[in-house]
Amino acid sequence: MEVYFIGTGGGAPSPHRGLPGLLVRREGFSILLDAGEGTQLRMSSGKLSITSLDVIAVTHMHADHVLGIPGIIQTMSLLGRTKKLFLMGPKALRDFLEANFKSTNFYPSFELEYTAQISKPLEVVPFPTCHTIESQGYLVKEPDSLNVDVEALRRTGVTDWRVIRRIKAGEKVNYAGLQLDPADFVKRRRGKVLAYTGDTRPCDQVIERVKGVDLLIHDSTFLEEPKASEYGHSTSRQAAEVASAAAVSRLALIHISSRYVDPFPLLREARRVFRESLLPGDMSKYLL
Repeated sequence: MEVYFIGTGGGAPSPHRGLPGLLVRREGFSILLDAGEGTQLRMSSGKLSITSLDVIAVTHMHADHVLGIPGIIQTMSLLGRTKKLFLMGPKALRDFLEANFKSTNFYPSFELEYTAQISKPLEVVPFPTCHTIESQGYLVKEPDSLNVDVEALRRTGVTDWRVIRRIKAGEKVNYAGLQLDPADFVKRRRGKVLAYTGDTRPCDQVIERVKGVDLLIHDSTFLEEPKASEYGHSTSRQAAEVASAAAVSRLALIHISSRYVDPFPLLREARRVFRESLLPGDMSKYLL
């Protein structure tokens, strides 16, 4: 999976960071997680296709996470899109978009389908988070893959691709007097999983749902802010504590407040707790 950090700031844009937006792509399938104001401009500047988006998934209805969506949909229409667009998010998302279409006298030229989750080609599953309003994060999962140990089969004398295909399909095969069991030759590789929290304070229900993911993208709005929890946000240290408790592989710090012109102290504080912490900038790319 390719992960593009379109916007890594929060609350208000700054010259250093735009409003939240995260693009996940795999083999031609594209998911946009949140879309603050300016998302489509940054995507266009970075030569990331807007019309190819398959899913837009929203974590919550605060303006810095949703105001970019109407413009993206209008641009898709102006560029002649006909493919259905799937939308995920809180119940208020539909009302927000329909009110926008009515007030601007613009309606998309393609179908919008509101859905609770996506099952393929990537699985997109929401989970509850702990912000100040209704909110949810998302797990994005690759499918597991099956890898056949072709060399091991060749050592038994099997070179026929039709036999290999049957074994990969899980079929026991009698070949040249041998019974070949798929369990001996086929290994399942777990697909990569990323978790995106959107805005959240640290909480047990997030830890439980993100356990063991390959990449956790967590709210890290503040360095040291006594009222972070009251605001429904996390400090970078708290994000690192979540990553450690959930035993994830990597942590990406996002939703950085515009008060931090130099964000390095947030990364330093996180790495004191969780060494595998990253601080992506706008339009940075991560291969998962």
